[in-house]
Amino acid sequence: MQRKIILFISLLFLFAACAPRPQYKTAKGKKKLKYYNSIQHQQPVP
Repeated sequence: MQRKIILFISLLFLFAACAPRPQYKTAKGKKKLKYYNSIQHQQPVP
């Protein structure tokens, strides 16, 4: 029983680690954030 619980918890951690990254942490997301912030604050896009 205890072995099954340990296996389940380890699989849970494994699937949590393989989840997709949030967009604000990716290169594409950072570019979009910079662009939208420049529009919002009326600053030129570099």
